[in-house]
Amino acid sequence: MRVLTNETRIAMAPQTIGFIGLGNMGGAMVRRLCAAGHIVHTWSRNPDRYVPLADLPLVRHDSPADLAQNCTLIFTNVTATADVHSLLFDARSGLALHARAGTLIADFSTIDADATKAMSRKLLEERAIHLLDCPVSGGSKGAQAGTLSIMVGGEFSAFEHIQPLLQALGTTVEHVGPSGAGQAIKAANQMAMCIQLAGIAEAFAYAQKQGADPAKVLKLLQAGLAGSKVLDWAGPHIASGFSGKHDIEARLHHKDLHMISEAAQLQGLNLPLLTHTAELLDALMTQGGAHRDTSEIFKIVQSQMS
Repeated sequence: MRVLTNETRIAMAPQTIGFIGLGNMGGAMVRRLCAAGHIVHTWSRNPDRYVPLADLPLVRHDSPADLAQNCTLIFTNVTATADVHSLLFDARSGLALHARAGTLIADFSTIDADATKAMSRKLLEERAIHLLDCPVSGGSKGAQAGTLSIMVGGEFSAFEHIQPLLQALGTTVEHVGPSGAGQAIKAANQMAMCIQLAGIAEAFAYAQKQGADPAKVLKLLQAGLAGSKVLDWAGPHIASGFSGKHDIEARLHHKDLHMISEAAQLQGLNLPLLTHTAELLDALMTQGGAHRDTSEIFKIVQSQMS
């Protein structure tokens, strides 16, 4: 395995890149690719996604099929496993049908590892198209700053081909194994992060129940062994009573945890902490929290404490 950091960045001539998925993450990644001098062809199912990108010299296409006919390197960043499958295998405009043999597709989405392996195998065997799973960690702020962590599964030679491009997007870029390995590690990341968040929420709720000042709770937890990146992100939201701003929409973590839970059930795995955390997110969704910050599960924990 080879890790690429700021100290090992590789220069790369301008490339022609296709990019599908211009949400908060994808839009920020496209902006960085343009800033690095690359020519970016795009398609978005939601035309409104182009509004904040109006200053960029993007080449817009009317369909994934049209984009695929103009690019042999395509990045995708959509929401769910079904979205990726549709992009690849839709009977009319799927990339598999219209992309040329030898095309490389790098998928930044967070989706199911087993489904990724199956799609990669099908693309390679039937269409000679290569698929890398490249899920990212770092949120929209990391995408804007180019500080994402990118975990890549798939053929190492394909990874080597695009690693300089990935370095325009992240400070830690690592090939982690065969197809699906990137998604497996991203799933572990989501599990660890969300389970930690549930513990932090419970700790804050308990301390406040005893009359402790939330700001003091945050300060002292950060100073001790309980300090963590998750606490640094969620703690200020909890201590301030939530300002309405969000870093990561809860609906995305809700999707990820249920995807992981369903995969674990199929494998006969018992993951009680994951199950409980998913239930907290279920409750937040029920209370209209889909587009609020995931840290607001604190409100659910607080309401369930008594």
